[in-house]
Amino acid sequence: MVSPKLLATAKILIVDDDAAILRLYQTILQLEGYSEIRVTPDPTGVLALFVEFDPDFIILDISMPRLSGLALLDMLQTTAVDGLVLPVLVVTAEPTVEHRRQALQGGAVDVLGKPFDCQELVLRIGNLLKIRMAVHDVEAQCEALFQELLHRTEEIVSYQLELKESQLEVIARLGRAGEKRDDVTGLHTQRVALAAGMLATELGMNPGEAEIIQRAAPLHDVGKIGVPDSILLKPGRMTGREFDIMSRHCKIGSELLSGGKSAVVRMAECIALSHHEKWNGGGYPFGLRGENIPLEGRILAVADVFDALTHKRPYKEAWPVEDAVQEIHSLAGTHFDPAIVNAFLRLPHSAMV
Repeated sequence: MVSPKLLATAKILIVDDDAAILRLYQTILQLEGYSEIRVTPDPTGVLALFVEFDPDFIILDISMPRLSGLALLDMLQTTAVDGLVLPVLVVTAEPTVEHRRQALQGGAVDVLGKPFDCQELVLRIGNLLKIRMAVHDVEAQCEALFQELLHRTEEIVSYQLELKESQLEVIARLGRAGEKRDDVTGLHTQRVALAAGMLATELGMNPGEAEIIQRAAPLHDVGKIGVPDSILLKPGRMTGREFDIMSRHCKIGSELLSGGKSAVVRMAECIALSHHEKWNGGGYPFGLRGENIPLEGRILAVADVFDALTHKRPYKEAWPVEDAVQEIHSLAGTHFDPAIVNAFLRLPHSAMV
């Protein structure tokens, strides 16, 4: 028997592209007394919804368009704080041994096949939520003790700094979720962020604005989570269709970050969408031209290309720094904003690689 307290407070997020299945889940859970239920058929919007809703339990389908349930599970686990068990029940119409293994290896706590027995579904959710709520109770007790310690030692400033560092760590994790698939070192996002911050400062932005750009920059390619490995890691030139699929990562990244409330996440949403636009209008996804491209997107374009040139990729070897600088210079007025290129040329390039 699930306690009334659990029914009243548990927040459940359901992700499935089948509208009929979503209605079935809602009906089953509402009949059981659950009231805090959010559903979405769009896996690309789950990240923002996850942060906003802070669910206690997630029901996740595997086979969905644009972003598979297994890829989404990986993103959710990557953004979770170390040691936190995120209760995810994976439901699949193909409960093969391999699917079960992949889901459990990816961090799911349980796997259920479709079609499922409604009572079995309710029992599994109830049992897993009891464990989740027990963890919440322990966390609440720890938090109360922590707050008491803060008041006694009057370390309010230190606590605020700790919270800020935790938020920045989550942002860094999101950046790695996109980059780790085609950058084995995981340092691309850090280098691009450093270069973007240096460029912003050289352009005369105040320290606060430059810091926001530097903190948001690691998320510029988070949309790559939606690009197949066969294209993302391809050693040769992409076909036209493959390039079209790759170019979608800008919109996917923007959608994943949409609805953010912090200045950093809002900046990251803009950067993800605009960092492949070109000064002459030849970029993507919208073909924006000149100053119609957001300034932060123009800054990231230079920082991203410079780092891509000076480091090995599946399709190319690393360029010497001097050659990469010359290439950036030659593309002023076509690919890049000339003013940003001039600022780039004044920077110590050896510190950016």
